Amino acid sequence: MTSLVLSGCDTGTHTRLRFALNPSFLKGDSLAVAASGVRAMTTPPTLPNIQSGDGLSFQLEGASATVADIRLQLAGGLHCDDVREELPEGTGCVQSGDAPDTVTLAGPFSINLADGEPWGAELELPPGTYRRVDFVLGEGGFKAHTRLFQDSRLWDMNLTLPQGTALGFEATSDLAVKEGGSLRVTFTQDTWLKSLPLGACFQSGDLPRADSELLLDAASGACQGAADQVRDTIRARGAVTAHPF
Repeated sequence: MTSLVLSGCDTGTHTRLRFALNPSFLKGDSLAVAASGVRAMTTPPTLPNIQSGDGLSFQLEGASATVADIRLQLAGGLHCDDVREELPEGTGCVQSGDAPDTVTLAGPFSINLADGEPWGAELELPPGTYRRVDFVLGEGGFKAHTRLFQDSRLWDMNLTLPQGTALGFEATSDLAVKEGGSLRVTFTQDTWLKSLPLGACFQSGDLPRADSELLLDAASGACQGAADQVRDTIRARGAVTAHPF
């Protein structure tokens, strides 16, 4: 039997769920405000280059995702009854027999993964102990824009996942998220191209080009199926961590 607990109250706890690159806004200069626990950004984050398996370096220009149907698995013996009074507005909790109880956010939420900030309302959670986060990509899916400088010109290459793609990342141990803290779901971007010999494919023509764009979906030869490999890696390589701010 499955039951759903919903809350319509504003708790004001500001315990947040964030989706971001790893690292993202943590790379930028920030100022910690001790009295409030709030960190204010003073300079924009600088995104790192990502490299193929044979060392071809792409500048990561930006990344975004729309996430929906978010389910956060409670851990540490917690159940919906333990978090019911602290559920932020729009957040629910599902009890499902012998399976772990699950905090839910319907979404969709559009996220700038470069700095972890949503375009719109914050994603708020009740303080608690969590282990796993599952979600589905909404309209617009996932998109990372990269740029390659090669042969005295710039080439664009987009890495994408479509709407409807289901993803799930699990921590290696239970994560305690305190009031005012955050649970972070991070994409491990330095792994996305590591299995691919894109440098060799660029030189051989196995990585096709049209105007100023590199067409990963049309790659052949040693890079046959490269786009699917990247999509599989994006889906598989991520992390869930807890932070005090």
